[in-house]
Amino acid sequence: MSFLPRRGPCRRSPRAPWMVVAAVVLASLAASWSPAIAVQGALPDIIPVEQIKPGMTGYGLTVFAGSRIDTFSVRVLGVQDNARVQGSMVVVEVGGHGLEQSSIAQGMSGSPVYIDGRFAGALAFGWEGALAPIGGVTPARELLALPTAPQQGAQPRSTGDWDPARLVAGDGSALATGLFGEDALASPAARTVARPAAIPGWPDVLDLGAELLGPLAAGGDSGTPSWLCRPASAAAAASRGRAAAATATAGAKLVPGAACAVSLVTGDADLGAIGTVSWVDGDRVLIFGHPLMQRGAVDLPLATADIVTILPSRRISFKIGSPGPVVGAVHHDLRAGVAGRLGDKAPLVPVDVRVEGAAPGSYHFDVADDAQLTPMLVFWAFYNALLAGGDDASRQVVTWRMETSWRLAGEGAQRSLTQAGVASGPGGAAALGADLMTPLALLLDNPFGSAHLEKVAITANIAPGRGEATINGLGAARRVDAGTVSLPVTIELRDADGRPRQVPVDVPLPAALPAGAYRVVAASAAEFFAFEAQRAPERLQPARLEDLWDLLGTARSTATLVVTVFAADRPVMVGGRELAAAPGSVSRVVATGRQPADQALARPVARVEVPTTWALGGHAVRTLQVVPAAAAAGAGRRP
Repeated sequence: MSFLPRRGPCRRSPRAPWMVVAAVVLASLAASWSPAIAVQGALPDIIPVEQIKPGMTGYGLTVFAGSRIDTFSVRVLGVQDNARVQGSMVVVEVGGHGLEQSSIAQGMSGSPVYIDGRFAGALAFGWEGALAPIGGVTPARELLALPTAPQQGAQPRSTGDWDPARLVAGDGSALATGLFGEDALASPAARTVARPAAIPGWPDVLDLGAELLGPLAAGGDSGTPSWLCRPASAAAAASRGRAAAATATAGAKLVPGAACAVSLVTGDADLGAIGTVSWVDGDRVLIFGHPLMQRGAVDLPLATADIVTILPSRRISFKIGSPGPVVGAVHHDLRAGVAGRLGDKAPLVPVDVRVEGAAPGSYHFDVADDAQLTPMLVFWAFYNALLAGGDDASRQVVTWRMETSWRLAGEGAQRSLTQAGVASGPGGAAALGADLMTPLALLLDNPFGSAHLEKVAITANIAPGRGEATINGLGAARRVDAGTVSLPVTIELRDADGRPRQVPVDVPLPAALPAGAYRVVAASAAEFFAFEAQRAPERLQPARLEDLWDLLGTARSTATLVVTVFAADRPVMVGGRELAAAPGSVSRVVATGRQPADQALARPVARVEVPTTWALGGHAVRTLQVVPAAAAAGAGRRP
């Protein structure tokens, strides 16, 4: 079933006129192969596509139920030459085992096809709504040309969508206008840097259960895999059962025709894609006959699988299956198929989720270690665990905290990074997708140096009610003497039920704060961060990994109340950093305009952060005059 409460069983969108036949991992049970077919002898001969003619017959191998490998009949209808660049497709009609009614099912992808006793290729394609079991076979020559060994050296980064501006949750315009008036926004330094409405390559969080990885798949002639998931379960016995099953079948091997799974999430929930083994030569294994996501070099776990049944569908049928133990790793995801090695071990990232509140539970997952996939998989695990005993449709408050451990390039010791916040209302947990995924994605796919994610721990407290609150006012003295070291401030709030609230805050002031006019501002850390994107936009353009780390460590939660005191002068920005006390020569050059320089909208002189239990909105501004301290009595008189 789907983990999404508002959707039925997971389904796929019609993105292409034909579809890859990849099915879905739903559970984790044991798998064992039929010895009658699983014992592999000498490798079969290859029949070149040029020798395949209409009317030729043969057979294919696949699993229709359990782990038993069965045969199905194959009749060649013809060869579609140059169906793609440097590629052809053998069009066949299959039969047996009810395929005349169900047609070709997702999960049969990779089923080896033999014609005239020779290996012809892998069944890989089918058409939606087909009235006959007709499919396409990837020729053997293309499949066997796939590399299987891991790629040496670091994989190239795909930094095209890398943009720290995704951290910004708003535009900061209201706060900037409230502080400095409409003229402030006309400044070049006040240009808006807002988070894009849609993040390329990332699915909408409400569709994660149905098509989590669909948008990452290549377009064109590869189609898009269909994804289903098995939700997290609170039953510890189920987890123990899966572990026992994996242990019992630890010796299971993959052979041509066997069901297999590329596993992306394991543990208290499973996510992945089921297909069929096409070719095994020693430890070299080829599967699917089409790309999974056409990601090129990858390093993902390869597992055995067990098939429950084929579910016939008027649209496109699919296998219902379960992953077994991991037996290797896939290293290449290319047009002709997915390839890897048996016995290899793909890296995984441990993810622990603890849910507190009305339906508490603790869950453990291991997710694929991949710069593009890991952020989505971490959020999938979190959201799935949250829904195991609850929902995301109630009026509730989700207080969350994510702690991650990292190993940065050139450093031996681990570093920890903490993100936290509050989400409120129906769909509030789903809306956390960007908050959890963005920091992970920016570090994993950064252009400065490697950042390896060691582990993730997420805590979510679920409480009934609403958690919004609006900042309505700020109470503080309007005048203080120079040398005052603390400014008592009272922040006036109104919660979602209309009740007034007050938050007292003591703001420490610099001892040498000069006399002059200042502004005291109260807003959430999220609004201040958006304002920073306008006040000092160069901060969102880090030039080093250390700059990015500092940026990610900046408070950005709507639940954090921030009170800041701003001076009216505008400091010079150099390399994204403020020169609070620029040399006189620099100041004169900027003042004369002979050498333009970026300038921040204002200079903060004091800041204090206060954690709250509300999702805060709005802001309040109050003027503050620092006056020279009164002269001591009798000062200046002659004795």
